[in-house]
Amino acid sequence: MRTWILLALAISQGAWALAPCERESQVGSWCEVNIDQLHPTQGGVGQIQVDNTQAELAGKSAKQLDKLMKKKEIPIVIAPDGGYWLVDRHHLTKALWQSGVKQVRVKVIARLQDKENFWSQMQCNHWAWLKDEKGGALTPQQLPAHIGELPDYPYRTVAGLLQDAGYFDKREQVYFVEFAWASWLGQQMDWLPVDSANLADRLYQAKRLACSSKAADLPGYPGKQCRVNQSRSGN
Repeated sequence: MRTWILLALAISQGAWALAPCERESQVGSWCEVNIDQLHPTQGGVGQIQVDNTQAELAGKSAKQLDKLMKKKEIPIVIAPDGGYWLVDRHHLTKALWQSGVKQVRVKVIARLQDKENFWSQMQCNHWAWLKDEKGGALTPQQLPAHIGELPDYPYRTVAGLLQDAGYFDKREQVYFVEFAWASWLGQQMDWLPVDSANLADRLYQAKRLACSSKAADLPGYPGKQCRVNQSRSGN
Protein backbone atom coordinates (compact mmCIF):
# COMPACT_ATOMS: atom_id res chain seq x y z
CA MET A 1 0.00 0.00 0.00
CA ARG A 2 2.86 2.39 0.83
CA THR A 3 4.21 1.99 -2.72
CA TRP A 4 0.94 3.22 -4.24
CA ILE A 5 0.80 6.18 -1.83
CA LEU A 6 4.31 7.26 -2.82
CA LEU A 7 3.41 6.90 -6.50
CA ALA A 8 0.33 9.08 -6.10
CA LEU A 9 2.33 11.75 -4.28
CA ALA A 10 5.12 11.68 -6.85
CA ILE A 11 2.71 12.24 -9.72
CA SER A 12 0.52 14.81 -8.00
CA GLN A 13 3.56 16.85 -6.94
CA GLY A 14 5.41 16.51 -10.26
CA ALA A 15 6.84 19.47 -12.12
CA TRP A 16 4.21 18.94 -14.81
CA ALA A 17 1.30 19.95 -12.55
CA LEU A 18 -0.96 22.39 -14.41
CA ALA A 19 -4.05 24.52 -13.96
CA PRO A 20 -7.34 22.64 -13.63
CA CYS A 21 -9.27 21.77 -16.78
CA GLU A 22 -12.30 23.95 -17.45
CA ARG A 23 -15.21 23.91 -19.85
CA GLU A 24 -13.50 26.73 -21.78
CA SER A 25 -10.04 25.08 -21.88
CA GLN A 26 -8.59 25.71 -25.32
CA VAL A 27 -7.97 23.02 -27.92
CA GLY A 28 -4.30 22.07 -27.85
CA SER A 29 -3.85 23.14 -24.23
CA TRP A 30 -2.74 20.97 -21.32
CA CYS A 31 -4.57 20.93 -18.01
CA GLU A 32 -5.08 18.80 -14.93
CA VAL A 33 -8.25 16.86 -14.19
CA ASN A 34 -9.51 14.46 -11.55
CA ILE A 35 -9.64 10.91 -12.90
CA ASP A 36 -13.15 10.59 -11.47
CA GLN A 37 -14.28 13.24 -13.97
CA LEU A 38 -13.04 11.35 -17.03
CA HIS A 39 -15.66 9.42 -19.01
CA PRO A 40 -14.47 6.31 -20.89
CA THR A 41 -15.16 6.08 -24.62
CA GLN A 42 -14.68 2.32 -24.84
CA GLY A 43 -16.39 -0.65 -23.24
CA GLY A 44 -13.47 -2.39 -21.53
CA VAL A 45 -9.71 -2.84 -21.13
CA GLY A 46 -7.19 -5.65 -21.11
CA GLN A 47 -6.92 -5.99 -17.34
CA ILE A 48 -3.65 -7.93 -17.47
CA GLN A 49 -2.10 -5.00 -19.31
CA VAL A 50 -3.53 -2.57 -16.77
CA ASP A 51 -2.07 -4.56 -13.87
CA ASN A 52 1.31 -4.85 -15.61
CA THR A 53 1.36 -1.09 -16.17
CA GLN A 54 0.50 -0.50 -12.53
CA ALA A 55 3.44 -2.66 -11.48
CA GLU A 56 5.78 -0.83 -13.86
CA LEU A 57 4.70 2.55 -12.50
CA ALA A 58 5.40 1.46 -8.95
CA GLY A 59 9.05 0.81 -9.82
CA LYS A 60 9.73 4.28 -11.22
CA SER A 61 11.29 7.26 -9.50
CA ALA A 62 9.55 10.64 -9.37
CA LYS A 63 11.80 11.90 -12.18
CA GLN A 64 11.01 8.86 -14.35
CA LEU A 65 7.30 9.26 -13.70
CA ASP A 66 7.45 12.92 -14.65
CA LYS A 67 9.16 12.04 -17.93
CA LEU A 68 6.69 9.25 -18.65
CA MET A 69 3.63 11.38 -18.02
CA LYS A 70 4.93 14.07 -20.37
CA LYS A 71 5.48 11.46 -23.09
CA LYS A 72 2.26 9.47 -22.61
CA GLU A 73 -0.23 12.04 -23.80
CA ILE A 74 -3.72 11.51 -22.37
CA PRO A 75 -6.12 13.13 -24.88
CA ILE A 76 -9.60 14.32 -23.96
CA VAL A 77 -12.58 15.83 -25.75
CA ILE A 78 -14.72 18.41 -23.96
CA ALA A 79 -18.43 17.77 -24.59
CA PRO A 80 -21.14 20.42 -25.05
CA ASP A 81 -22.18 19.95 -21.41
CA GLY A 82 -18.60 20.46 -20.22
CA GLY A 83 -17.92 16.77 -19.60
CA TYR A 84 -14.45 15.34 -20.17
CA TRP A 85 -14.24 12.31 -22.46
CA LEU A 86 -11.09 10.20 -22.45
CA VAL A 87 -10.31 9.12 -26.03
CA ASP A 88 -7.08 7.18 -25.45
CA ARG A 89 -4.80 5.89 -22.67
CA HIS A 90 -7.61 4.11 -20.86
CA HIS A 91 -5.17 1.41 -19.73
CA LEU A 92 -2.66 3.90 -18.34
CA THR A 93 -5.40 5.95 -16.69
CA LYS A 94 -6.93 2.91 -15.00
CA ALA A 95 -3.48 1.80 -13.83
CA LEU A 96 -2.92 5.24 -12.30
CA TRP A 97 -6.36 5.13 -10.66
CA GLN A 98 -5.65 1.67 -9.23
CA SER A 99 -2.39 3.10 -7.84
CA GLY A 100 -4.23 5.80 -5.91
CA VAL A 101 -3.51 8.67 -8.30
CA LYS A 102 -6.37 11.18 -8.37
CA GLN A 103 -5.20 13.93 -10.76
CA VAL A 104 -3.78 13.45 -14.26
CA ARG A 105 -2.28 15.70 -16.90
CA VAL A 106 -4.38 15.70 -20.09
CA LYS A 107 -4.38 17.41 -23.48
CA VAL A 108 -7.56 18.91 -24.92
CA ILE A 109 -7.80 17.73 -28.54
CA ALA A 110 -11.31 19.01 -29.26
CA ARG A 111 -14.26 20.97 -27.84
CA LEU A 112 -17.51 19.88 -29.43
CA GLN A 113 -20.51 22.21 -29.32
CA ASP A 114 -23.22 20.27 -31.18
CA LYS A 115 -25.09 18.26 -28.55
CA GLU A 116 -27.36 16.43 -31.02
CA ASN A 117 -24.46 15.23 -33.15
CA PHE A 118 -21.94 14.69 -30.38
CA TRP A 119 -21.67 10.91 -30.72
CA SER A 120 -21.68 10.89 -34.49
CA GLN A 121 -18.80 13.37 -34.38
CA MET A 122 -16.99 11.24 -31.82
CA GLN A 123 -17.25 8.17 -34.00
CA CYS A 124 -16.39 9.96 -37.24
CA ASN A 125 -13.18 11.18 -35.63
CA HIS A 126 -12.38 7.74 -34.17
CA TRP A 127 -12.74 9.16 -30.66
CA ALA A 128 -15.13 6.45 -29.43
CA TRP A 129 -15.41 2.69 -29.82
CA LEU A 130 -19.04 1.69 -29.40
CA LYS A 131 -18.55 -2.07 -29.58
CA ASP A 132 -18.01 -4.76 -26.98
CA GLU A 133 -15.13 -7.22 -27.02
CA LYS A 134 -16.86 -9.49 -29.53
CA GLY A 135 -17.78 -6.64 -31.86
CA GLY A 136 -21.38 -6.26 -30.72
CA ALA A 137 -22.84 -2.75 -30.77
CA LEU A 138 -22.86 -0.61 -27.61
CA THR A 139 -24.89 2.52 -27.06
CA PRO A 140 -23.20 5.52 -25.42
CA GLN A 141 -25.41 4.87 -22.39
CA GLN A 142 -23.89 1.39 -22.05
CA LEU A 143 -20.36 2.69 -21.68
CA PRO A 144 -18.99 2.44 -18.13
CA ALA A 145 -19.37 5.74 -16.31
CA HIS A 146 -16.00 5.57 -14.54
CA ILE A 147 -12.53 4.34 -15.46
CA GLY A 148 -12.62 1.92 -12.54
CA GLU A 149 -15.75 0.25 -13.92
CA LEU A 150 -14.16 -0.83 -17.20
CA PRO A 151 -14.45 -4.65 -17.37
CA ASP A 152 -11.79 -7.01 -18.60
CA TYR A 153 -11.63 -7.72 -22.33
CA PRO A 154 -8.98 -10.50 -22.31
CA TYR A 155 -8.40 -10.40 -26.06
CA ARG A 156 -7.67 -6.69 -25.80
CA THR A 157 -4.63 -7.71 -23.76
CA VAL A 158 -3.57 -10.12 -26.50
CA ALA A 159 -4.02 -7.42 -29.15
CA GLY A 160 -2.11 -4.87 -27.09
CA LEU A 161 0.85 -7.19 -26.61
CA LEU A 162 0.72 -8.08 -30.29
CA GLN A 163 0.99 -4.41 -31.19
CA ASP A 164 3.84 -3.88 -28.71
CA ALA A 165 5.70 -6.74 -30.42
CA GLY A 166 5.33 -5.02 -33.80
CA TYR A 167 2.81 -7.34 -35.44
CA PHE A 168 0.52 -4.49 -36.48
CA ASP A 169 0.93 -0.73 -36.67
CA LYS A 170 -1.27 2.01 -35.26
CA ARG A 171 -1.30 3.99 -38.47
CA GLU A 172 -2.01 7.70 -38.54
CA GLN A 173 -2.59 7.65 -34.78
CA VAL A 174 -6.14 6.34 -35.21
CA TYR A 175 -7.48 5.32 -31.82
CA PHE A 176 -9.04 1.94 -30.98
CA VAL A 177 -7.22 -0.06 -33.69
CA GLU A 178 -6.44 -2.64 -31.02
CA PHE A 179 -10.13 -3.38 -30.51
CA ALA A 180 -10.61 -4.36 -34.14
CA TRP A 181 -7.73 -6.79 -33.75
CA ALA A 182 -9.04 -8.06 -30.40
CA SER A 183 -12.43 -8.96 -31.86
CA TRP A 184 -10.86 -10.64 -34.87
CA LEU A 185 -8.35 -12.61 -32.80
CA GLY A 186 -11.11 -13.82 -30.49
CA GLN A 187 -13.13 -15.05 -33.45
CA GLN A 188 -10.14 -16.78 -34.98
CA MET A 189 -9.20 -18.41 -31.67
CA ASP A 190 -12.78 -19.46 -30.82
CA TRP A 191 -12.74 -17.19 -27.75
CA LEU A 192 -10.55 -19.58 -25.79
CA PRO A 193 -9.99 -18.34 -22.22
CA VAL A 194 -7.10 -15.93 -21.70
CA ASP A 195 -5.31 -15.58 -18.37
CA SER A 196 -1.79 -15.10 -17.03
CA ALA A 197 -1.09 -18.83 -17.17
CA ASN A 198 -1.88 -19.28 -20.87
CA LEU A 199 -1.15 -15.78 -22.16
CA ALA A 200 2.17 -16.74 -23.76
CA ASP A 201 0.49 -19.54 -25.71
CA ARG A 202 -2.36 -17.27 -26.84
CA LEU A 203 0.12 -14.61 -27.94
CA TYR A 204 2.15 -17.15 -29.91
CA GLN A 205 -0.98 -18.19 -31.77
CA ALA A 206 -1.94 -14.54 -32.31
CA LYS A 207 1.45 -13.76 -33.85
CA ARG A 208 0.98 -16.52 -36.41
CA LEU A 209 -2.50 -15.26 -37.25
CA ALA A 210 -1.39 -11.64 -37.48
CA CYS A 211 1.05 -12.38 -40.31
CA SER A 212 -1.37 -14.55 -42.28
CA SER A 213 -3.38 -13.35 -45.26
CA LYS A 214 -6.53 -13.75 -43.14
CA ALA A 215 -5.59 -10.52 -41.34
CA ALA A 216 -5.12 -8.52 -44.55
CA ASP A 217 -8.27 -6.39 -44.07
CA LEU A 218 -7.36 -5.28 -40.54
CA PRO A 219 -5.88 -1.82 -39.89
CA GLY A 220 -2.11 -1.80 -39.53
CA TYR A 221 -1.51 -5.03 -41.49
CA PRO A 222 1.17 -6.22 -41.97
CA GLY A 223 3.20 -5.06 -39.00
CA LYS A 224 6.93 -4.50 -39.03
CA GLN A 225 7.64 -7.82 -37.34
CA CYS A 226 5.67 -9.69 -40.01
CA ARG A 227 7.78 -8.06 -42.71
CA VAL A 228 10.93 -8.98 -40.81
CA ASN A 229 9.75 -12.58 -40.57
CA GLN A 230 8.98 -12.65 -44.28
CA SER A 231 12.41 -11.28 -45.09
CA ARG A 232 14.11 -13.89 -42.95
CA SER A 233 12.11 -16.72 -44.47
CA GLY A 234 13.08 -15.51 -47.94
CA ASN A 235 16.81 -15.73 -47.20
